[in-house]
Amino acid sequence: MGVAVSLRFRAMLVLAALCALLLAVAVWLGGAAVDTIRRNDAAALAREHALFQRQKLLTLIERELALAQRFAQLQTTRAWLAAEADPVARARFAAEAEGFRRAFADRAYFVAVDASGHYYFADDRTSAAQPRYTLSRGKRDDGWYYATLATVRDAALNVNRDATLGQTKVWFNVVVRDDAGRPLGLVGSGLDLTRFLNEFVSAGRVGVGNLIVDGRRAIQAHPDPKQIEYASFAKSRSDKTLDRLLAEPAERAALAAAMARLKAGAPVATLPLTLSGAPREVGVAYLPSLDWYVLSAVDPVAARVLDEAFFGRLAMVGLAVLALFALAASFGLDRLVLRPLGRLSRSVEKMAAGDYQIELASARRDELGALTRAFAAMAAEVRRHTGALETRVAERTRELAETNARLAGAQRSIEESLRYAAMIQSAMLPTAPLAEAFGDAHYLMWLPRDTVGGDACLYRADETGRLIGLIDCAGHGVPGAFMTLVARAAFDLAVAELGLADPAALLARIDAILRAEFARAPSRLATSVDAAFCYLPADGSPMLFAGAHLSLFVAAGGRCVEYPGSPHGLAERRTDAHRNLAVELAPDAVCTLATDGFFDQAGGDKGFGFGRQRFIALLAELAPRPLAEQRVALLAALDAHRGDAPLRDDITVLGFRHALPPTH
Repeated sequence: MGVAVSLRFRAMLVLAALCALLLAVAVWLGGAAVDTIRRNDAAALAREHALFQRQKLLTLIERELALAQRFAQLQTTRAWLAAEADPVARARFAAEAEGFRRAFADRAYFVAVDASGHYYFADDRTSAAQPRYTLSRGKRDDGWYYATLATVRDAALNVNRDATLGQTKVWFNVVVRDDAGRPLGLVGSGLDLTRFLNEFVSAGRVGVGNLIVDGRRAIQAHPDPKQIEYASFAKSRSDKTLDRLLAEPAERAALAAAMARLKAGAPVATLPLTLSGAPREVGVAYLPSLDWYVLSAVDPVAARVLDEAFFGRLAMVGLAVLALFALAASFGLDRLVLRPLGRLSRSVEKMAAGDYQIELASARRDELGALTRAFAAMAAEVRRHTGALETRVAERTRELAETNARLAGAQRSIEESLRYAAMIQSAMLPTAPLAEAFGDAHYLMWLPRDTVGGDACLYRADETGRLIGLIDCAGHGVPGAFMTLVARAAFDLAVAELGLADPAALLARIDAILRAEFARAPSRLATSVDAAFCYLPADGSPMLFAGAHLSLFVAAGGRCVEYPGSPHGLAERRTDAHRNLAVELAPDAVCTLATDGFFDQAGGDKGFGFGRQRFIALLAELAPRPLAEQRVALLAALDAHRGDAPLRDDITVLGFRHALPPTH
């Protein structure tokens, strides 16, 4: 026994030394790996962020530029610029231009007449009845106009401050030409620079910064407005360039080479740069239509692209594994020699007493292994004849227990997956945005028939107004939940293409997207989606409603009026022409959107549905009460009607009072 203890002690010393060496090597390799991974992840983040910012810019800029180009191509625009003093031409132009003014993001437009040099500007507060000032080649501030006319392009962007208007914007300048190609002037619009910087330069993530430069690397957008080169379009030489932020000539050359590759067609470039003395991983993307470059600079440390806490925990786990390994090895001798001898000795004693229920096995090739196998064979021969039945019973019992355990585990896994899916679907509801936008003046009742369901609430808002709506997808449970993901994706795409202000157009676009998605689906597969959208303009204009097989209910003054949508849902066989309905709302009116699950819920003595007319009457009765109390009353009425009956369908009810958002 003393020899065994001595061997165990020496083995522990050897293993401890080996573990210490392995730990030192692992720490060195781990540090190098972490640094490499951090740089690679930062470069990947910079690349993806640059592409994302480029797409954001394209989405807004292409919309504004397309509107400005359509504005420039109007026959009324060309006619008035050719005859500025003609009152009839001016009136026709003003009437058509007002529609474009409301469509521009900043709700403003400008017109510069080449013949007279007059500059007109219109927004929400002022009209273009009189020129604001007269352009002159001798004025340095007017150089942007003549520089735009001198370019080969008919459209250009310019970041500039108009001192007369007192506004700093990203201006969209479009040349208007007559039939012979001679310039008649410029028209266009602009985006407020502060909002532009907040939306497209602020990354929204610590350690990530964005900026925009033109083809000469003059800075067009920067988190610090002091770094922007205003009116660079009209300047032959720019002082505020990206090169000024780079200290090393090699980095300037590398950046120039990357920009050349992008201009030749490469999708994105990444490179390490030192911006204002700070090392960054920089992603660069190119906008050919504007000759602009979008740069996303990532600080690998501040951006926390690598979870260093995780690697710390991993190192602790490694240390624990090494410690366990050393501990296990220290007892190896005991298990390999002393314990087998003890088991063999006890087995001999049991056999001498007539007990043949002995389990002995050894794969060792030495004398101890051979002796163990001999004793095991002797005991097995006796046990084989006396314990066959017990063995078979035990095996069957064990197999049954294992099967039950697997079935129970599978059931738990499915239930946990469904609960997690329900948490995800619930988190996708716009609860927080609705609370911020409407406060106590709204409620949302979302009751899926199963753990997950096919109903969803949608909400979007911008500076022009708010869009709120419901969708009711075919199916329940998991299929219905997947349908909501497809419908939500179609909604997001439609909003990105069309904006918020035209609910009927959104329904038509979502219908087209869904039909394209399910074009190859089997005909027996239900893919229809009922939807309803309300657009609440920020300027107090009447609310616009459009629905597909869903209605809007407006309760005020003791009565409730139903505004039905089109008779068919989206992606059905028949296609409806959707239209916007302007709804004038009383100050105390309550608007309600509901899926048909509430009306169809079975209950009562005869198992009939709750009913649409009963629902309308209940809304009229509850209209004067606070919205939170209305939700409680609706739930109570539903529970009283259904009793012990299960939910027949997913139920979603959204109620709100329309109030203009607060101004800042």
